[in-house]
Amino acid sequence: MDDLVLRIIIFAIVGLVSGFISGLFGIGGSTVRLPIFIYLLPWVGIGQSVLMHVASATSMALVIPSAITATRKQYALGNLDVGFYKTWVIGLFIGVALGAILLPHGSTEILQTLFAVYILLVGFYIAFGRGRFSSRSEPPSGSKRIGIASFVGLVAALTGTSGGTLTTPILSTCGLALEKAIAIASATGLVTGSIATIGGILSGWHAPDRPSYSLGYVYLVIFVVMMPTVMISAPWGVSVGEKFSETTLQRTYAALLILVGLDLLRRLAF
Repeated sequence: MDDLVLRIIIFAIVGLVSGFISGLFGIGGSTVRLPIFIYLLPWVGIGQSVLMHVASATSMALVIPSAITATRKQYALGNLDVGFYKTWVIGLFIGVALGAILLPHGSTEILQTLFAVYILLVGFYIAFGRGRFSSRSEPPSGSKRIGIASFVGLVAALTGTSGGTLTTPILSTCGLALEKAIAIASATGLVTGSIATIGGILSGWHAPDRPSYSLGYVYLVIFVVMMPTVMISAPWGVSVGEKFSETTLQRTYAALLILVGLDLLRRLAF
């Protein structure tokens, strides 16, 4: 019983932290949750063969409540460009659907490596490259916007992230103000999280070695424990983010991604 209580407390804390960070940086929180899940899920009996699949699907299910609360907060602040988002959603559907088809064919090691390399590249880009490639042009529209969103959706599905980690730097580089890019990134999680969760449930429905009390690859025990804490803390992150400068948010965001990516690669290598 004591062990069960300890697990509940630990995953509740993980929910608070990841929800706060998702609101602060306009990401789905998967950047924080996935590495922690990779560390902790073996402790609760998840086998290596399905570790990354369960971690990704459960994390993406948790993107949905944090995305809902963060998006509502961003809309209330006037940061969400609804017209831009309506077109953006079309591309997201295309990309995530393609990624959901490809995802079951990847092993835990391949998916984990892809995730680690992805967040490292994004982190280094934000830290060292954004100023060199920044543009004063108008934000993408029409087919270009749909194409970029499709790419974001594909990468999100394959890496088990909400797509916010990629959306924020891409859109801010393309000329969208950072606060509006973060708002779109928060809303991106509504689409990627929903589609990826459905895909995780369907693709893992008859999978061997999946945990008890799960829907496909979505581990319901962790989802139920973490969902309330994620929803509580995401608006806190949005409010705190409004108090910091763009430069401070970018530097902190980049440092977080680089540290997590390096640690995951270290674990894979050793």
